Amino acid sequence: MYKVSVVTPFHNVDMGMFEKCAESMRAQTIGFENIEWIIVVHNCEPKYMPLLTEMFKDDGNVIVKELNDGIRSPAMPRNHGMQFVTAPYLGFLDGDDSYTADCLEVVRREMMETQSQVVTFRREYELEKESLHPHTEKVLWNQTEWRIVMDRRDFQQDKMFSGLWPFSTSRLFDMEFIRKNNLVFSSDVLWVEDVWHTGMCLMKADRVCYLPQFIGYHYFINGGSIIQDKKKSMEDLTACFESANRIIEDLEAVGVDVNDTAHTLFGLLTQYYLASNLTVEQRRTLSDMAQPYLKALRKMMPSKLHSPEECYISFHLPQEVLGNPENPMDSPTLKAAINGWSDMMKILRKNAMTDYGQHYHFDQVETLSDYQRLVPLTDYENYKRLIDLQTNIGESGILTTARVRQYLVNDKGRRFPCTDEHLQPYMESFATTLKGHHNLLMSIVGPRKKQTNDGCTVETLESQMVKKYMWYYHYARGKNRAEFSMPDELFFKTDPSKEMHTICRYALLDRNIDQIVARDTRRVVELFEYITTHRSELMEDVREADSQRADEVVAAFQSEEPLAKALWPKLQRIVAFGAGECYIATTRMKQFTGSTPHNNGYYYTEETIYGRAVADESDVFETVSSGSFHEYLSMKGGHATTVLCTDAHPGQLYHLVVTNNAGLYRYVTDHVVCINETQMDRVLFTIY
Repeated sequence: MYKVSVVTPFHNVDMGMFEKCAESMRAQTIGFENIEWIIVVHNCEPKYMPLLTEMFKDDGNVIVKELNDGIRSPAMPRNHGMQFVTAPYLGFLDGDDSYTADCLEVVRREMMETQSQVVTFRREYELEKESLHPHTEKVLWNQTEWRIVMDRRDFQQDKMFSGLWPFSTSRLFDMEFIRKNNLVFSSDVLWVEDVWHTGMCLMKADRVCYLPQFIGYHYFINGGSIIQDKKKSMEDLTACFESANRIIEDLEAVGVDVNDTAHTLFGLLTQYYLASNLTVEQRRTLSDMAQPYLKALRKMMPSKLHSPEECYISFHLPQEVLGNPENPMDSPTLKAAINGWSDMMKILRKNAMTDYGQHYHFDQVETLSDYQRLVPLTDYENYKRLIDLQTNIGESGILTTARVRQYLVNDKGRRFPCTDEHLQPYMESFATTLKGHHNLLMSIVGPRKKQTNDGCTVETLESQMVKKYMWYYHYARGKNRAEFSMPDELFFKTDPSKEMHTICRYALLDRNIDQIVARDTRRVVELFEYITTHRSELMEDVREADSQRADEVVAAFQSEEPLAKALWPKLQRIVAFGAGECYIATTRMKQFTGSTPHNNGYYYTEETIYGRAVADESDVFETVSSGSFHEYLSMKGGHATTVLCTDAHPGQLYHLVVTNNAGLYRYVTDHVVCINETQMDRVLFTIY
């Protein structure tokens, strides 16, 4: 008899991801032969059933079933798979996720020792793209305890049903308990089906066990998932609203305080509602469906799970948006959210006790208008003396409570303070660009600069991004995330005077490059001009290292194709900022890159990461979440006040004004943008 059964719904899963899933099952310390694995191939392309059948042809413990019902939900394949379970304990594993090696052994043991019907463990996560929202489980449990066991007389609902609590996959269930109570997934709940099923299981159980310290599940957050995909048809939206209503009604009927969960559900539904193309009549229909449940919402109390701003938004935003189907974008809370109210308040709250925060009364700021009234517009001269106090004397606590880690120097020689929190969005966006590619990365860290008296270095933003990426992603999280044409150590040890030669030498040696990444298109032009100008000496280096590759490079120079494509047949795209003042360089670059797609990448400045290109070959950018707050100062004469993005005039030019996590407040930058369009979750703009 098997010790544990695992049901996996499989819907057109990338086979590379599924192989990792299968590897994690085979690596289970409980023994793969002791696991009954039921895989339900659900509404898949025809190729998948033969692939999986062949993959497990020698594994008697793996059952591969097929289900074609046209329903886009894992609820149905999970129910189908549960029919074939023979083991006493049941787990659910999605096809693009994995278990940690000792997961099933540890959780089964805990279930047996505690005689619980449900055991909950923790889940780590991996984002497909760093820009995705990490839906993951933070908890209110005491995490210094290994196990917390509760029976029906002592259920702590404030901890059981708060935050993102309901994932079925980070739990093990007693199968006798499941059958006795007929706890299959509801056919009426086809969106966030885990909420209904897990809630029912917890409330019908006699005893449940939580393992606050044990990480047993690796969760891959996919951008194409039902949760992440916000733009939906009216049919899908109707199903989502009906599912939310059913979840709330049924969980309330079994005694669950659903307030926290209802906030989460209607927060997501509001995002879908705003992102989807709906008629006024369709919006009225959905609004009518939501009203009875919205009226029952109570404001949440701030906690480690919900900041005060999040509590405010989650209560007011659904009421204002769904309560006004004729003009949902008129919501004051929505406008404040689009304008970055939450980010701004977090910055001010953290830094209220700094010298700057006390001088300008950050603690008195409650609204955006308060902030604009109390805090003046600033420029670099306003900060220079304060930065000198930090760098020359070693002072702290002037601008930010967070420790300044380094100073970013720009082309004008100005030094900008940089904290870890300020740099984090840069690192994430850089990692998103590089991930999954074989990169020609045109960046060198170079030798460390002299330390300032507050223990910091003065470096370029480009240098810091490469350094932090290598430390926090490439080495710490695995080199399989991205590959590079140049050996890792050369990013740090190359003499700056030999930088371009080194980059070009290794680029020519590497036939597998599929992406060129550079700060801007001027840098890419430098690459090709150096290659053509120093062709002879570069070819000597290449031939000495790899004669076969040297012959390929010679043929590339003689080819009629654009040089980039001839040198690197696998080249997919160029990522380099090429708008604004780099436009001429972009035109020059295309003489070498031809029709290879060019993407402007991210719009980085030392003060903020403001946006990313919406598509290849587009000079339009969209704003990204960066933790900074942005205002806009008109370049037309006579304007001394700023506007927010929801009030900016399309087609008009504005100086970007930044408040950031590194201690700049209402800082008027040199960067000029034009707002094209303001949407629910982004602003579209161009750069001048």
